[in-house]
Amino acid sequence: MRILSNIFSTNMPDAEEFSQGGPANFAQLFTRYLVSETKHNLIGLLFESAVLGPVKCRKIYSFQQCDYYRLRVLKPALKAIAAAKNKLQPETVFKKPIDQIVKLIEAEKPDVIFLNGFGIYNWMLLKAGEITQTPVIIQHAGIWTKELSVHKKFYSAEGRRIMEKMERDSTRIAAREIFLNEWSREEYRQLIAKVDLKKTSVVPLPFDFASFKKLSAENKTQLFNFDKKLFHIGIIARWDEIKNHRAVLSLAKEAKKKNLPWLFHAVTNIPETGGYEKEREKYCRHVDVIPPLERGTISQFCRAVDLLILPSIFDVSPTVVLEAIALNTPIVISPQVGFAREFRIHGAKKWIIDFHDTAAAVNRVENLLGQKMPKLLAREIKLNHGHKKVFAEYIKIFKKTVAKSA
Repeated sequence: MRILSNIFSTNMPDAEEFSQGGPANFAQLFTRYLVSETKHNLIGLLFESAVLGPVKCRKIYSFQQCDYYRLRVLKPALKAIAAAKNKLQPETVFKKPIDQIVKLIEAEKPDVIFLNGFGIYNWMLLKAGEITQTPVIIQHAGIWTKELSVHKKFYSAEGRRIMEKMERDSTRIAAREIFLNEWSREEYRQLIAKVDLKKTSVVPLPFDFASFKKLSAENKTQLFNFDKKLFHIGIIARWDEIKNHRAVLSLAKEAKKKNLPWLFHAVTNIPETGGYEKEREKYCRHVDVIPPLERGTISQFCRAVDLLILPSIFDVSPTVVLEAIALNTPIVISPQVGFAREFRIHGAKKWIIDFHDTAAAVNRVENLLGQKMPKLLAREIKLNHGHKKVFAEYIKIFKKTVAKSA
């Protein structure tokens, strides 16, 4: 089977940076699985934005059964949608890159197109699949419309309307839609489209627990020598409103006000420009900020802290929960995190905290000090999210979809 899918710069063997975010981690793990466990072919498409230059798709790398291509998309076209004042047809705005993807499909003849997450780039893949009548399967790593709403200050009202319609296109065009949990599927049906449940699957986010735990054990250098007299609380999350770093700052201030021996650490990247200067200064005054880490160092960080927190205002299936479970590090999540249902079912309800009431949240955390999370929760999450089991399910879905479309 030949699979065409979006990839990320971190998929490249000479990548200087390391993967960040669910789809990038998924792509890396999925590629390793395809190469080591199957004979299927991966045609990876890496999107690149540029101010100038020809809109052209070209092969950049091949190894084993993988061929990678890079497609340049011009930034003015992306900005035209984001800042649209009048009605625009994205099919017209992105005609050149879509035509390039169509040519790639005609040349490589994939059996299926797999969209790992959704956004403008993957919408182009979706449309090319529709034009060539190639079956498309989408994994809804998040809900784009929800993210657009949270970050609405970056888009015009018309731009948001266009992009929301683009997300609805995924339900109209895709032969199969995969959701990471039942909660996100229901949220999608409420917010975006009443997708036919018969054309959906719920498949958990994959994670290689053994590999992550091994990374931690192999790395003997102790990078985080935190003061044992203090209680250390950590967060691993990109800097944006969805991850709710404001709640972390409020918790840190409240803990200081109560003279609690707590220290907060955030693995994140706060922009130094673009209007974030005051936020950065205020946050760093109360929280120890650590730049993004590679996987081995993340495992060390998870072991070094006493508790991880995730106060997100909307988070479908964050990897940090699986990282915490892998290393037996307690983690507290908000009710708006997709794992909340699993926490409730498997006896970890008290580890779900509403962060809107800061004083109450601090009291809840105080009551959890020194406690361990239920073994049942860890066992069930490891069973359901193990990467080999998850990817075997993906391959099964791909094969069925291809057979049905033949």
